[in-house]
Amino acid sequence: MSAAGVWQPAPGQVQPREISLLRRLGAQTRRIAADGKHVPRYCFKYGVAVLAMFGLLQLWQASGDGEIPTFHVLHSSSGLDPFRNSHPHCVFADTIDSTRWQALTPALAILAEVNPEVARWVHQTRQSGKLIFTNRAKICEGSSSRLAEYDALDRELTISRGLFAENDGTIAAVLCHEYRHSRQRFPKTMVYALSFLLSHGGDPAIVENDALLYEQEANLAIFGRYQER
Repeated sequence: MSAAGVWQPAPGQVQPREISLLRRLGAQTRRIAADGKHVPRYCFKYGVAVLAMFGLLQLWQASGDGEIPTFHVLHSSSGLDPFRNSHPHCVFADTIDSTRWQALTPALAILAEVNPEVARWVHQTRQSGKLIFTNRAKICEGSSSRLAEYDALDRELTISRGLFAENDGTIAAVLCHEYRHSRQRFPKTMVYALSFLLSHGGDPAIVENDALLYEQEANLAIFGRYQER
């Protein structure tokens, strides 16, 4: 029973506020359904855009990394022994950075003979404060381990103390490997970064193949003449 002047809805009758809410929910449901119809179109549109970006990067990458310096054979008459391990004590964690830098002298002397451009690059990296020595025995990244690593973003060369366990010729070849990374241009680095979207861990071959081949060339130039004797 209703009191005088007060309207009360009959049982089961929907109040105006509930009607407004139902209308808003209905409009939102219809809007979501309408947007859902456009999902395939959006996927196709942005998928084509991503593929086009990949294609442009691949085309840009095809221009190469510019002229890369070639190697000269290390002759035995130079008096440099690539098989010698000159400074094995630098593997110890208490070795200071200046001592480790001096320990690179024999390897840099080898590079001055076989590839002076790489030797200059190492010196310039040191002068700019971008050469870093780490006390980790190896620089680990995922499932791979490295004795040295070049950071393309910060343009830093990090050298592990484990590198000093190698002979002078191998140290020189590893530095050539990292130099080759430093010459890789933006599109190759970007394609490698985008490869992480397609596979776990990305595709390291995109950036590693060039560096490994260059390191192999360095090994042939440094050790080849000695192995022929």
